[in-house]
Amino acid sequence: MTISECLDEMRCGVPGCSLVSFGDLKTGLVLRTSANRQHKQDYLEEIIQQAALNFGVSDTLSADDGQAEETDHSVIVATPDDVRIFVRSQERKSDVVCCVCDRAEAVTHVKAYAKKVFLMVSGEA
Repeated sequence: MTISECLDEMRCGVPGCSLVSFGDLKTGLVLRTSANRQHKQDYLEEIIQQAALNFGVSDTLSADDGQAEETDHSVIVATPDDVRIFVRSQERKSDVVCCVCDRAEAVTHVKAYAKKVFLMVSGEA
């Protein structure tokens, strides 16, 4: 299975999911995307930038508390139009899966599928 196929499977398997992308937080690049309709590049870049910003803030707050190693590897952002769920790899902190859903309850499914994506990227799947 390829990364693109894994993202397609994730989008179809997560209830209410309309877009899944895999990207690099350091460079801000979206590397692969699966969506139920085509999106402009600006929209995809906005989502990964939002992920980078939120993980950056989370890391800073955790470091201030002295618990940098225990940070959560997911962030949920609610917008008026959707719920964005970001999951960061535990092993490669720059790898991120961004998922756009219509409900926050999808987070459990997103985390499970994201683990599969990260295994695929690392070559362990």
